[in-house]
Amino acid sequence: MKLFKTLVLSLAAIFALTAIFSVGILASAGTTVPTTGQGLTTVTSSTATPLTDGSTLINRTTHGFWIEDPSAANFPSDKVANCNSTLLLSAEAAPIVWKGFCSVTDIHGDIWVAAFSATTPDFSDCNWVMNGGTGKYAGVTGSGQCFPGGPITADGSNFRTAWKGEWVLP
Repeated sequence: MKLFKTLVLSLAAIFALTAIFSVGILASAGTTVPTTGQGLTTVTSSTATPLTDGSTLINRTTHGFWIEDPSAANFPSDKVANCNSTLLLSAEAAPIVWKGFCSVTDIHGDIWVAAFSATTPDFSDCNWVMNGGTGKYAGVTGSGQCFPGGPITADGSNFRTAWKGEWVLP
């Protein structure tokens, strides 16, 4: 009977440690962890407003599936992202500025929020910043580069994105 109790307690301890490691709770505070990933996103609504100078303001909302590469933070790889963005196009339809934010949710319901922006026509200066969230993301910060990958459907309503950067754990 004593052996059985010892075995049950040992298994419970192993299970608890596995759960802790799987959500990244034991990562060291202040640790910088590289992050990379990609997303497949669909435009859920879009409104184009012509402006008096000939430029066009486009507001849109999107929903996407994001997959991060495994990292030392042990955050879940698969996430869903709901984003709102604004794009200003010149009278010649060249991008002038693109800014927005995303609310990203993992399988446990924990959320983090990121802001992004680009001010070059080819989006080569695209960057993102993250300032915490809920649950395992509380106090986490981060930043890096984003890489709009272009449309994956002819109408442009579905597109690919990628990113790299780093998380700074609290």
